[in-house]
Amino acid sequence: MFTNSRLLLIFSLLFSLAVTGEANTAEHQPPPSKSSQFDSDLRYWLSSEKLLTIKDEEQEIAVLFSEYMAAPKRGIIVLLPGLEQSQLYNNGLSYLHQTLTDDGYDTYTLPMPDLIDSGDIATGIIEEAPNEVKSTAIPVLSELALDNYKAALVARFEALYKTLALRQNEHIAIVAFGNSAGLFAEYLATLPNVRVDALVTVSAQLANAQRNSHLPASLSLVTPALLDVFYTFDSPLVLDTIDERRRWARRNSKLDYRQRELFGQQHQPMQHQRLRKELTGFLRRL
Repeated sequence: MFTNSRLLLIFSLLFSLAVTGEANTAEHQPPPSKSSQFDSDLRYWLSSEKLLTIKDEEQEIAVLFSEYMAAPKRGIIVLLPGLEQSQLYNNGLSYLHQTLTDDGYDTYTLPMPDLIDSGDIATGIIEEAPNEVKSTAIPVLSELALDNYKAALVARFEALYKTLALRQNEHIAIVAFGNSAGLFAEYLATLPNVRVDALVTVSAQLANAQRNSHLPASLSLVTPALLDVFYTFDSPLVLDTIDERRRWARRNSKLDYRQRELFGQQHQPMQHQRLRKELTGFLRRL
C-alpha cells in the first residue's frame, strides 16, 4: 500500500517529467524558414497592390512588383536576390526595384528559396590578396546543396515567366545577384525555351570551388546579351575568375558580353546609382 506522502511524491515526479518533456519538445522545434520570414515581412510592410501572387509546383509565392512610371515603357526587369537574401535587403536590390520604374521598366523581385542544410554546408576561408592582413570567410556549399537551390530558383522563375511570356512585344531582362546570378547563368547556358533578351549579373559566383571554376564557361554560353558587373572589393570567388570570363567570351565568340567594374564597397549609395546607370545604358544599346 502506498501512503499519501508516497502518492504525492510519485505524482509530483510524473508531473515534473511531463513538464520537462514539453519543454524539451518546445526547445527542439525548428525555427521558421527564412523564406517564410521574408514573406511575412513583405505582407506586413507592403500593401497587397505591390505584391503579385504566383504559384510554383509546391506553394504560393509573393513577388514584389512595381509598375513603370516613365514613358515610353521600355520593358520588364526581373530581379533575383542573392543566396537567401530578402527582397527588401538594402544592397542595391531594393534601390533598383524602385528606381528602374522611373526608367520605364516594370520590375518584379522574386523571393529566394530556402537553402536546404543537410550537413552539406560548412564555412571555408579564402585568402585575400597578399597585401591584406585579414582573411574573408565565405560559405562553402556542396554541389547537391547548389543543385537543390537552383531547382527551386528556376521553378520560381518559370512560374513568373508563364505570366510574363504573355506579353509578346515586351523586352524581358534578368538582373541577378551573387550565387543566384551564377546558378541562373548555368540554367540559361542549357538553352531553355524562354524568351530573355538580356542578363545582368552582379557579383556572379558559386560557393563551390569546382563549380565556380566552370562559371566563366557558363557565362559565355548564355544566349541573352550579358552585362557582367563586379566590385573592386568583391568576393575572391568573383575576382579570381574575372580574367577567365573575358577569355571564355572571346573563345565562344560571345560578342554581346560586357564587363564592368564598380569601384568601392557594394553597400555605398553611389555604387547603387552607378549600377543603375550601367544597367540602363547597357539595356538601351540592345
